[in-house]
Amino acid sequence: MSFRNRLRFEHQLAALVGLLCLALVGATVGGAIWLERRSALRLAEDRLARLAAGMAENLDTTLRERFREIQVVAGLAPLRERWATDPAATRGVLTAMRTTAPDYAWLGFVAPDGRVRAGTEGMLEGMAMTGRTWFETGLTRPNVGDVHEAVLLSRLLTRTEPEPLRLVDLAAPVRDAGGAVIGVLGGHLSWDWAIRVRRRLLDEGLPGTDLWVLDRNGRVILGPRLGVMPFGPKRLGVMAEEERGTFAAEIAGETRLAGFASAATGARSGIAGGDPGLGWIVVATRAEAEAVAPVQRSVQALLGLGAAVAVLGIALAWSLGRRAAAPLRQLTAALDRVGRDADATTLPRLDGAREFAALSAALRSLLRRIGTVERELSDVTLRSTRVAAFYRRQIEDLRQVAGTDILTGLLNRRGFAKPAEMAFAQARDGYGVAVLVVDVDHFKGVNDRHGHDAGDAVIRRVGALLVEALRISDTVARFGGEEFVVLLVGLGGAEAEHIAERLCGAVRHAEIAHGGRTIAVTVSIGVATVSIRDPDIQATIARADAALYDAKAHGRDRVSVAVAREEAGRAA
Repeated sequence: MSFRNRLRFEHQLAALVGLLCLALVGATVGGAIWLERRSALRLAEDRLARLAAGMAENLDTTLRERFREIQVVAGLAPLRERWATDPAATRGVLTAMRTTAPDYAWLGFVAPDGRVRAGTEGMLEGMAMTGRTWFETGLTRPNVGDVHEAVLLSRLLTRTEPEPLRLVDLAAPVRDAGGAVIGVLGGHLSWDWAIRVRRRLLDEGLPGTDLWVLDRNGRVILGPRLGVMPFGPKRLGVMAEEERGTFAAEIAGETRLAGFASAATGARSGIAGGDPGLGWIVVATRAEAEAVAPVQRSVQALLGLGAAVAVLGIALAWSLGRRAAAPLRQLTAALDRVGRDADATTLPRLDGAREFAALSAALRSLLRRIGTVERELSDVTLRSTRVAAFYRRQIEDLRQVAGTDILTGLLNRRGFAKPAEMAFAQARDGYGVAVLVVDVDHFKGVNDRHGHDAGDAVIRRVGALLVEALRISDTVARFGGEEFVVLLVGLGGAEAEHIAERLCGAVRHAEIAHGGRTIAVTVSIGVATVSIRDPDIQATIARADAALYDAKAHGRDRVSVAVAREEAGRAA
């Protein structure tokens, strides 16, 4: 019976260790396969997302450049007299534009009555464009239209692409010196440019990758199956909302990975006339099976390695079971002898028994020591946390004091620097940013007549009026003396000038009470918007400061707007 029990214990111990080894090996191999598969999928999704983003960036860049080019040429002052009077000269300008940008299929100037007065290579001249969206909209504002098939030009142009000729329409009104519309400058941008970009990106990508461009309704306008709608409204809504991302979906009965990017063809891209945007979405796809194919080839090798390790582990478990049971067998035999043999009164020294006892005692001593150290460490940690929190509060208070004007509680020049640099960076991304430099008129006279305490009261009250009259998102700082600087984000020159006029009025009608007297003051304001030629925000502030001096030179209590650097350069 004891022999069977001994075997059962050994078998149980070997089975337990063997199962643990199998579980560990299985988890390790399965985890490695899962991680490798997941890594391959993520890598494929990232590549698809980058491919879609690259295509969207190409679309945005080309449309933005062509649209701005149309507006710039339409607004050139030297051409105002030629548009309606000299078709040959106009045709030369259009030919030069097409030479610079060969992607134009056609450029033309259309009179207000809808007749084409001049076109590249004389095409469509004399034809009526009335009723066409690009022309009707172009009479009032710049615009860019969605992709459509060419009707008239397809018979006039020679092409190398097998697909039907499709166009993107761009137009801008042409005005005379008095601002009256004398015609529309229109351009038909050939969609072949997008076809070539798609082909190049696919040639540089992985085999099996496909690239689509969808319009706002989800129809394919660039890809192998034009006009189809591969995604439902829910998926389209998610892509339009998130703008960029990845997903996996069943497409044509096959699981495909996809990366998408929304083309910023609208207000976000600087195409003012495209608002609310063309809504194009670029989708790059690849079959999931192709993405994980390299992983499948390594699965067999991993399974073979795992099986070998599992067999080795089971053998080691059996050996470990026998070694662990050996002292128990020896002890059992000794006890049996004691029970059977009266002369057998002692037990043999078991290998490792004393070491186990010494180890247990040493571990208990170590645990007691660890407990003492942990309590000491907890006390030290608590004290250090309190000290660190105290110094953090002190540092934060010092930072607050260093960036705040003591008299008004507003930001000072140093505190103004960080929000100003952030606003300047936003301006580089296309946001409107304006700077107002505000100066209290005849402030020295206030100090001379009413004393410096009254001057301080005026400074505090003017600062409070500026804060009250502005938005929470605007920044007001006192640069010293009676000078304030206001930072407006998200506004253009016209809005900034309107706000400056409102600030002048608010100060003009305010009555500042001090020492039983009422003090009336006015302010002069210089306005400047961030220009693409400004090297930093200080250049914008300098132009606003120059405009302030102009306001003071013309009588004070007024607003003067600095001329933008671009306008100054064109005037020169």
